[in-house]
Amino acid sequence: MEIEQLEKVASQVRRDIVRMVHGCQSGHPGGSLGCTELLVALYFERMKLKEADGKPVFDMNGTDEDLFFLSNGHISPVWYSTLARRGYFPVEEMATFRKLDSRLQGHPTTHEHLEGIRIASGSLGQGMSVAIGAALAKKLNGDKGLVYV
Repeated sequence: MEIEQLEKVASQVRRDIVRMVHGCQSGHPGGSLGCTELLVALYFERMKLKEADGKPVFDMNGTDEDLFFLSNGHISPVWYSTLARRGYFPVEEMATFRKLDSRLQGHPTTHEHLEGIRIASGSLGQGMSVAIGAALAKKLNGDKGLVYV
């Protein structure tokens, strides 16, 4: 993807973050806005993802693909927007952020079965230990995929 296209996606993700946080009058916009370029670069340019028909296919096992673990779950708006814009789930679902019965809660969870989410990330720092475990498993299995946290 060309840099101009990545910049447009990042700009849209920033708008999504502000809309989500404003829509529920709750959340952490600063951290999300500060990580926008990083997540857009990872998901739209750097990470090797499983795809079918140009859309990502979520495989909970993560074999033969790169993995991302969000350790600071309170910046979920940037991750949700990036995942939606990448095609993991409908963009319209972002309007449900932090609402009752929404899959998009303040911290990502696995029981909501949101595509792209492999671990719940509410407790700060846990993402690093999970990522280390995933990286070791990939190494032991001869999987060349990378792990980002």
